[in-house]
Amino acid sequence: MASHTTPRSFGERGTPGVYLAPLPYRYLSHDGLCAVDVAHTAGVLSDTIAPIDLKIATRLIIQICIQQSPNEGGLITGLGQNKALALRVVPYRPTVKCGPDNSGPPWVSCRDIIDKMPANNKRQVFGPRGDERATVPLPWSYMTARQRCGVIVDGKEPGRTFDTGDWYKIWAAANAVEFMCTQLGRNGSATSLGLTSISDNEGSDTAGNIASALMPYIGQGKADDPELKHLTFGTHPDK
Repeated sequence: MASHTTPRSFGERGTPGVYLAPLPYRYLSHDGLCAVDVAHTAGVLSDTIAPIDLKIATRLIIQICIQQSPNEGGLITGLGQNKALALRVVPYRPTVKCGPDNSGPPWVSCRDIIDKMPANNKRQVFGPRGDERATVPLPWSYMTARQRCGVIVDGKEPGRTFDTGDWYKIWAAANAVEFMCTQLGRNGSATSLGLTSISDNEGSDTAGNIASALMPYIGQGKADDPELKHLTFGTHPDK
């Protein structure tokens, strides 16, 4: 986390306004096991705070809540110029697999893409394009203008997967790939992001095939690049 004292604006993503950090916003340790989340309190969608104040609040939670027992994390509210921000430190269990060295995008971060991803917890149905049951057709992708850094979400079996899930869990996994892989010069993916499977057209349950159905990918290349598809959907085992 940064230590500078210049105030930074935080605001709810998808709402009017220009913010340097869209909420929710997450910092993550490079081992992916400790997450620091910044959010707004009820009724106020934005506020400003200096990064050093977030760092101090994080250290306070670690000292009081995590270095003691039980160490399940902690929450501080009333942060920011208008006391409208909250910060929590929580454990996270990543399901991330990183690619080889130098396989990532030609810069140290894909933060801009993650900041533009949806991150709400509304239940969605992820499924093949053209199927009326799917509220999110797969594959779903978001790329930079030059298509050199992007996130792809697809199923464990591309073109056949149905699963329910929410964008918050996928966004959290994309953050984990960013911190654990992209910032270290590698591409990566995360699995086991679906929640509850639904039946296919023939009525047979497909839960066994899609336990690891949804995979965000952060790396370089074009969405229709065969090598990119192979890296995203074929080379990272579930465990």
